[in-house]
Amino acid sequence: MQPHALLLAAGSGSRFGSNKLLTLWRGRPLVSHPIAAIAALRDQGVVAGASAVVRAGDQPVMDLIRQAGLRVVVNARPDLGLAHSLQLGLGSLAALTPPPDGALIFLADQPCAPCEAAEEVVRAWQLGGSAVVRPRYSGSSDEPGHPVLLDRDAWGLAERLTGDQGLGKALSNAPELVVHVDVDGANPDVDTPADLPRLDQSHR
Repeated sequence: MQPHALLLAAGSGSRFGSNKLLTLWRGRPLVSHPIAAIAALRDQGVVAGASAVVRAGDQPVMDLIRQAGLRVVVNARPDLGLAHSLQLGLGSLAALTPPPDGALIFLADQPCAPCEAAEEVVRAWQLGGSAVVRPRYSGSSDEPGHPVLLDRDAWGLAERLTGDQGLGKALSNAPELVVHVDVDGANPDVDTPADLPRLDQSHR
């Protein structure tokens, strides 16, 4: 039983003021970091495949994703928000033959997602058969983060989301489905340029 990695990379970055996914961090575009983590998990056999939802016309990000061998899912309506990207991505996985048993969901504006945390999440899902597994980072006081493992039977949780509602909204309404895995480190997201120094502090 293996999941398929799904990277959500279709955000407009409106609060950032430019295409934040192409902003350089440690010498590489921000989005290159989760792409590299996902490619490593695929090459290690932790995930069976990898896809990314990308904004239509965002050719530089598409090129980075394709260079790493990830499958591209084009979002022609990124204005509909994060929920639409998630629904598109899960729909594309459901259409695969055969569809994967689960989806391991990453956010493109979280460049610090450690492979070790993803491996722990996948292992907990494989051993426990839980509908949803989320990492809880020791270095963060925020709510449990990403990557989130959604068993295929739980993909319907995303159907009622709208706008920029993420999985947190759906999971807050179904806490009995969620198992948390305690992992080391932190995985902050980047919303504005002021968040970039925080990345260095959490990922020294």
